[in-house]
Amino acid sequence: MIRPHRRSAAPRVSAGLLAMALLAGCAPAPDPSREPEEDEATPHGYVEGAEETAEPQSRLVIADTEGPVQVLDLITGESTLLDPVGTVDGITGDGRFAHLISSDERMTTVIDSGTWTVDHGDHVHYYRAAIRPAGTVEGIAAENAATDTALTALTDGEGGVSLLDRPSLEDGTVDPVDPSPAGTDATVVAPYGGAVVTAAADGVRVNDRSGERIRDLGGECTAPRDQATTRRGLVIGCDEGAFLVTEDDGEFTGELLPHPDGLPADARPDGFHHRPGAAALATVPAPDTVLALDLAEPRWDHWELPGVVSVAAIGEGASVLALTEDGTLHSFDPETGEETAATALLDRVDTDDPPAIRVDTSRAYVNDVHGGLVHEIDYNDDLRVARTFETEVAPRHMVETGR
Repeated sequence: MIRPHRRSAAPRVSAGLLAMALLAGCAPAPDPSREPEEDEATPHGYVEGAEETAEPQSRLVIADTEGPVQVLDLITGESTLLDPVGTVDGITGDGRFAHLISSDERMTTVIDSGTWTVDHGDHVHYYRAAIRPAGTVEGIAAENAATDTALTALTDGEGGVSLLDRPSLEDGTVDPVDPSPAGTDATVVAPYGGAVVTAAADGVRVNDRSGERIRDLGGECTAPRDQATTRRGLVIGCDEGAFLVTEDDGEFTGELLPHPDGLPADARPDGFHHRPGAAALATVPAPDTVLALDLAEPRWDHWELPGVVSVAAIGEGASVLALTEDGTLHSFDPETGEETAATALLDRVDTDDPPAIRVDTSRAYVNDVHGGLVHEIDYNDDLRVARTFETEVAPRHMVETGR
């Protein structure tokens, strides 16, 4: 249950502050306090119980190791505390829901942040609603989450998979899909293009929602792990490089984008970090190394950065952000590897459990665990600290939602 406790989070630095059916045009935001009248057509974009807004409604879901959870509204500054969920040692998000991981208990707790975006391609809807727990998923500590309007796929990177009915999740109920269309041996599972893409030791394939195989896309993806859904396709991480899956009018294709020459011999990308939906990705494949992929080319770039612990790509043709173990946040031109800006941000960095860099269309957020802070960075203004929020729980784990 959500505690009846809301208050404005005090910034220490002031601000220089899917629906499946597509109809033509967008109606004004409906009043969520009433149902459409029976003789009135349901307005395009109407979501029962949610308020449609004119701009993204970004929120941060923050969790401490011992389980207290805070949701920070970046638009209003309000803070909402939720009851502790037990030990938390990881977090992942899908744009609306935060999935809090408890490895010891093999359990994932799902929190509905109450903010999300629906992208119809030629126009976008933004929504805000109540913050609430959605339930727990037993038997999996989900390191990765992928979703569409029908399914949410949770994977632990070791063959553990749980597929949830997305509409039920939006109603506040965890409802596993049975039988799972993902099979039992996949280490990467992602709803994509109206189907379910899976990657396992024997290759990448596409299944329909009933589990029937549509197409094999190839076996040139050793040790598949991690995925990122972008506007230019679904990216799956492999030892050889990135496997790009694209869909056009129901036809699926797969292509391996081999890693560039010159990477350290032990290079193994560990997670893709990027602005939601954007087609540029960044990762730390080996100590002191940054690796970036721009799907617009497509092109790999990599450069040496001593002490790098966290990275995030802003977008196609744009900068890559990187945090080093001395607490400095850097901005780089990925094509040249040239540093374009730097700012001393954190007094202390835990290299075994480093801070995250969460990026949206105008800001980046970095959690300062030991300071009890979240820093909002204007990455278009020489990494200027736009706001700094004091948090009510130690911000060990953090995701941004609403984008």
